[in-house]
Amino acid sequence: MMMMAALYVLIVGVVATAALDLWQQVCRLVFGLPITDWGLIGRWVGHFRDGQFTQPDIGKAAPVPGERPLGWLVHYVVGIGYAVVYLGLVWLVLGAPPSLVSALVFAALSVGVTWFFMEPVLGAGVMAARAPNRPVALAHDLSSHLAMGFGLWAGDLIARPLIGG
Repeated sequence: MMMMAALYVLIVGVVATAALDLWQQVCRLVFGLPITDWGLIGRWVGHFRDGQFTQPDIGKAAPVPGERPLGWLVHYVVGIGYAVVYLGLVWLVLGAPPSLVSALVFAALSVGVTWFFMEPVLGAGVMAARAPNRPVALAHDLSSHLAMGFGLWAGDLIARPLIGG
């Protein structure tokens, strides 16, 4: 039973993260927006071994070996973590199955992690205060998280029949 639950959460998390990645590609192609450089996340994590947990400007920090694959790994592990939190909230707190509405609400709230933690520790400031085009950065952050929310819902729809639920 635990193995099936773990597989279910893994599928939901991977689908949600892939939905975010797909949305960013659509935004790149349609609006010319850059996609997130997950290598910079790998660079940030790579500096942890030196005791550096914040960066004044992650783009100017020294590169670390393997930062791109490390960043992609961190990205998908975090996406699976979001699935764990979301599914735990809907099942244990709300006592309800996943739904599109609950997934989108969760995703809209989860952008706070980006705005109030990730962007500041990477040197972009609270809510992308130092971004060259702050309104676009904020909209891109929010839309990417909403795409992840859609993916949480879609991941549930895909995973349930696969695991026999």
